[in-house]
Amino acid sequence: MFKRFTILFTLLLSFQVTATMLPSLMASGKLVGKVIDADTKEPLIGANILIIGTSMGSASNIDGDFFILNVAPGTYSIRASYIGYNDVTYENVRVYGDLTTELNFELRISAFETEAVIVQSERPLINKNTTGTDNLIKAEDLANLPVRDVNSIVSLQAGIVQQDGNLYVRGSRSDAVAFYVDGVLVTNALFGGNNTSVINNAIEEIQVQSGGYTAEYGGATGGIVSTTIKTGSDVYNASIEVVTDNFVGKNSNREFLGGYSYGYSEYVATLSGPIIPNEKLLNFFIAGSRVFQRSPIRFWEGANFNQLSDPSRGALSDTINLVYPAGYRINQAQSNYRLQGNITADLNPILLKLGGTYFQYNNRDGVGIGEFFAQNRAGISEGYTATSSLKITHLLSERAFYDINFSWYSDYAVNMDPDFKHNIAAYGDSLENAKIGYTLQADGLNLSRLRAFGFSFAQPDEQQAIYQKIRQNSLGGNFNLLYQLGKEHELKTGGEFKYWTIRRYAFGSAFDFANFVRSNPDAVEEQWYRRVDNYGYDLGGNKFDGDGLYSPKHPIFGAYYIQDKMEFSDLVLNIGLRLDYIDSDSKVFKDANNIIFDENGIIVQDQLVEVDPITEISPRLGFAFNLTDITKFHAQYGKFIQQTRLRDIYQGWIVASDNIKGGFAIQTPVGFGLRPEKTTSYELGFTQQVGENFAFDLTAFYKDIKDQVQIRNVPASAGAQHGGYYVWTNGDFATTKGFEIRLDLRRIERLSASIDYTFSDASGTGSAASTGFRAIWQSPTTTPYQPLQVSPLDFNQTHRGSINLDYRFSANDEVSWLSNSGANLLFTFNSGHNFTKVEGYGNGRIPQESLNSSTTPWNFQLDARIDKSFSIGPFNANLYLWVINVLNIKNVQDVFIQTGTIDDGYLVSNEGSARIQAYRSLYGEEVAKDFIDTYNTITNDNADNFGTPRQIRLGFQLEY
Repeated sequence: MFKRFTILFTLLLSFQVTATMLPSLMASGKLVGKVIDADTKEPLIGANILIIGTSMGSASNIDGDFFILNVAPGTYSIRASYIGYNDVTYENVRVYGDLTTELNFELRISAFETEAVIVQSERPLINKNTTGTDNLIKAEDLANLPVRDVNSIVSLQAGIVQQDGNLYVRGSRSDAVAFYVDGVLVTNALFGGNNTSVINNAIEEIQVQSGGYTAEYGGATGGIVSTTIKTGSDVYNASIEVVTDNFVGKNSNREFLGGYSYGYSEYVATLSGPIIPNEKLLNFFIAGSRVFQRSPIRFWEGANFNQLSDPSRGALSDTINLVYPAGYRINQAQSNYRLQGNITADLNPILLKLGGTYFQYNNRDGVGIGEFFAQNRAGISEGYTATSSLKITHLLSERAFYDINFSWYSDYAVNMDPDFKHNIAAYGDSLENAKIGYTLQADGLNLSRLRAFGFSFAQPDEQQAIYQKIRQNSLGGNFNLLYQLGKEHELKTGGEFKYWTIRRYAFGSAFDFANFVRSNPDAVEEQWYRRVDNYGYDLGGNKFDGDGLYSPKHPIFGAYYIQDKMEFSDLVLNIGLRLDYIDSDSKVFKDANNIIFDENGIIVQDQLVEVDPITEISPRLGFAFNLTDITKFHAQYGKFIQQTRLRDIYQGWIVASDNIKGGFAIQTPVGFGLRPEKTTSYELGFTQQVGENFAFDLTAFYKDIKDQVQIRNVPASAGAQHGGYYVWTNGDFATTKGFEIRLDLRRIERLSASIDYTFSDASGTGSAASTGFRAIWQSPTTTPYQPLQVSPLDFNQTHRGSINLDYRFSANDEVSWLSNSGANLLFTFNSGHNFTKVEGYGNGRIPQESLNSSTTPWNFQLDARIDKSFSIGPFNANLYLWVINVLNIKNVQDVFIQTGTIDDGYLVSNEGSARIQAYRSLYGEEVAKDFIDTYNTITNDNADNFGTPRQIRLGFQLEY
């Protein structure tokens, strides 16, 4: 470990880098423009430009040009003043992170006008200073959308697919997306995905980078989603908001207008302003929320079994009486608390921002029909994600500044039994269960399940929960230096570093543990825990910080970059280089075909060596050619590198040894010496403004993805103690291509609109690391599996898009009773995803076509938000109706692969028909009907194949 630190410190020191991993992503923007005489059009030298409410400003040079660096994302009022001239102020000027906002002033001599001029700024439809596609969602857009969480908002952007709760960016796997909140990485390092939740009311902007990004950013080969939290101003603001569907009813009758109440309620409060009254330069912002939902939201038909009995079981026949309500899932409540905030201090020339987030959840695992009777023993999931960051910015001059960012991240998650919780030894202990009123047959042995027609039903005392806990912590920081050379060159350099501590304890089945101990009283401790996946915790689940088998994982990530953004009148170039450093803290076998085990069956550690750290240089290039102010060509090229998700290379040595020595067919094994995934991305686009209020962008993209993780079988050498084993290895590859169309209609009269559409083809040798498992498992040879066939990926959606219409009546609208009201309609659609049709059921399935040749049906959904604003004394109030899936369409999102429909086809198959006939001939028509009804209820009617049903929610917001 010390050696790795020494190498990394020397490397970063040579680049003059201070402390952090991936970029801060609390990205600041730049304001540029020109100040001229309105009549003569001559430049005004030395005019003062001020961002009102801050100490930030500039003066125009000999050509009338000015620029202001390091402007935090947000909406501002900008004033230009010059002696002898009337001031001009632009209001509602939007500044975006990492982008240049242009603002030109024309001042008139005060002899002609006696009052200052105030101009309402309009967002430009084309930003000529960007070299890629603009995916920026600002706070004012979020206020009207009938969508609330970050993932759903991001999925509306072109090039993004949301499927089964995951985000896929331009054909990359879901773990290739990095998520940031105020500059702190909140991605689940082990499994990928967003590990926190941000309050909508706290969001200043969401920046989605899906094509290519500059050398400053790395650690993600698919895309980057960066959320910026609002900051306080020099005036006090406060708000409260309540959203609920509980007006429908709280008892058994929850149905309303074709939908149900799912027990959803959300309470949000925000407060911001100066910490010291009348002191403008020290401000705060804080937001907190609580969300509760009684049931997952899905189409659910429920069940009604009255005296259900299967006579084919003879004397063993059970009688089952079960009524499971339609519309919602029992005993699956979910709740969370969220807190986000920051303090900003403008101590010119030093700027400080101290921020933090906290997300805590407590969820109950769901119980389906088969576990209905044992719902009180369903497991619980608890955890939290906390972050903090400190950003120090030093303005060296009007042309240069540097910032230093420090970040801390902590995440903890646990799944456990609601009664015994962390006391895992008691899970399968019959005596401990008896103390709290539960009956087991013996240690590690539940009561026999009730059975009918091939289906089983848990008895009330059945213990169900697994035990697993994960803790992920990181410390890091980054350093950035920006210098504006002349008017054209924005030079930037910096570096970053992040150090992780990762722990996991996964007890696959506490019942198996108790059963093994009961059956093997002479076994040693390592044998008791032979299926425990642990690192950073000892065998009993206690925190462990020593060396050896149970030591925690400490991956290290670092980077250095340098880039030049050249902004000419008709050409913008972004050129950069990035050097990534990755120390995965993993090991590889000296001889993977002949692994040696000790007397307890554990892999002997001296036959492994540490994987050397990896350094990789990635070039980035982007350009925009501005033919006119309303016509632009843009293009990007870049290489990107990302360490595979860390679960792929981390596994406890006890369970890894058991997997390898036992020769089991393991679908989720571990990898040794996995290389980072690499992507080469190309993008070419054309942007055009038509008239004053409409613009469109057409962008084509191509991505080449290599070294993705796949599953493979490693054969054994002659005389080895194992018979071959499954591992993750590098091998899968993918190519994605397509085009995106974005249409933007600025508000005309009352209507504004935007359209995002993506046509794409995402093909590769594996949709996930385990895609090839069945091919290996059922292969007639022992030849290691190799990726040979390129086919559409499981998450490929050829057509996908969204149409957003916002119709709004202004405060002074001629239709007075509709003033300050509006409606937002969001229509989304996709052409379904690919799958492979098969014949047969269970392990005997046989493909009937080329891989992923079929497609699920198209999906269409209309969401709406209708609101009305009004005043209550000094308060501004907003009352709204939010309807999700207005038309209550049962969108088919998954199908049975035997039929390609929502019916698995078993009952009309030869096997199913024969079984029905057997029941009919032996026991009569009524029993045959019971079998058919039971099969349809459990297998088809309640399969999780549909999207969300209609949901009707009321919301009220009060602001001061």
